[in-house]
Amino acid sequence: MTDIRPFLNMELHVTVWLKGRCKNCNTTIKRKIFDYGTLPYKVLEEKLDKTQHTIEKINCPKCSMENSPESIIYFDEDRTMTIVEQKIDYGNLMFTDDPHSESMKEEHKQRFEIFKEKETEFWEQYTDYAILNWRDMINELQNFEIKDAFTKMNIETHANTISKLRKEVLNRINTIEEKQLFWIQANDYFIYHHLLEIGAMGWDVAKDIQYYGKKRMRFIILHFPLGEETEQLRTEWIGSVIQKNREDNAFLFRRISMLTSELNRLRSKITDYVHQIDKLKAEKTKLENKLHQAYESINRFENKKFVYNRDIADIEKIHELKSFVNDLIQELKEKERIIHKLNPDETSTENAPVLNENENKEEVTGDKFSMLKGKTVAIIGGRRQEQAQKEYVCQILTHPGESLDQDFYQTLKKADILVLLTQFIPHLTMWEAKAYAIENDKPIYYTKRINIQKILSDIVE
Repeated sequence: MTDIRPFLNMELHVTVWLKGRCKNCNTTIKRKIFDYGTLPYKVLEEKLDKTQHTIEKINCPKCSMENSPESIIYFDEDRTMTIVEQKIDYGNLMFTDDPHSESMKEEHKQRFEIFKEKETEFWEQYTDYAILNWRDMINELQNFEIKDAFTKMNIETHANTISKLRKEVLNRINTIEEKQLFWIQANDYFIYHHLLEIGAMGWDVAKDIQYYGKKRMRFIILHFPLGEETEQLRTEWIGSVIQKNREDNAFLFRRISMLTSELNRLRSKITDYVHQIDKLKAEKTKLENKLHQAYESINRFENKKFVYNRDIADIEKIHELKSFVNDLIQELKEKERIIHKLNPDETSTENAPVLNENENKEEVTGDKFSMLKGKTVAIIGGRRQEQAQKEYVCQILTHPGESLDQDFYQTLKKADILVLLTQFIPHLTMWEAKAYAIENDKPIYYTKRINIQKILSDIVE
């Protein structure tokens, strides 16, 4: 491993990007979300520790589809190279309104004080563990760690390879006191400038095992002083470093390892669900576009209904398109069902605003509205029941349009005229109502109004 200390004053210009792939058109999407400016590495490291980045949806520049990012990138602008690209684990994200997350962040700020309280006890245990496994532990030390310890202990060495340095340690450090002192000095950077500087919330245990050794990380995971809220991280780490041997505590470690694996599996599953929902939404959008095109084609043919001798080919085409629309609607229903199952909290409708009664100044009376007498007008969308109880020139039926239940289809069947409040219904409701209107030759209107009297006036006009 390279000694990074000579690079601490090197200046870097780091930017942060969200990256993903559009589930609709497969275009790679990137969006810059933060710029740290040009800073020395040491200052940048401190700023990284204090800065949090929000994971947000990113829009595809090609088709405008909204997608969940798949990774976060730290990019070196001066050298035009990616420093690190990390996959976003949606099962392990911290939420700003989570009290537990806030407590962990507070402990992260206080990590130096927490370590200080148990510092002496920690080093006693760590040196005892090292002496007990001396040869194995020395073999996990890196070049610069051994050289640092030798320098602080005034031990000269001419060794120029890691294997020779480790051999010198085994030959020249013999007494208990020498081993204790050497181990503390050799681990100064590892403990104080790596683990403590980063903090437990930012540890990459897999990489640290690779760089610093499995035995050292095993001890750290089991004994490093952590706060009460951060302590739960220790349980997750144990499964990745503890050997499942035949000692008395083997069952406990096996159980922890099994639970850790299950937790990681569930986190991975959550991440898969996030991207699966995006993919389903993209497929749903494509279906809605096809439906729109199909309805336009149907309307073009239906507009020919005033021709007394309709072309047989037109009639066949209309039936063909209606069949296609029906198939598309069924597929849309299935997409809606799956999306709702994966993300039950998401809703595609909005609450209707409360009607201002001052808008009800225009009365629907007189010859102007005679065409509506004896008719039944169905208004789909929002909450219009109370408003519909007033007296109108025609009968008013209402339905919120949030679900395609039996009342919805009964409302369509009883109506002579259909009105859709476009702000308050999901796309699926709109397509279903369109299909019914075309199939049964019923007029259908679309409006953003919420005042029933004004809606009826619009119909007349």
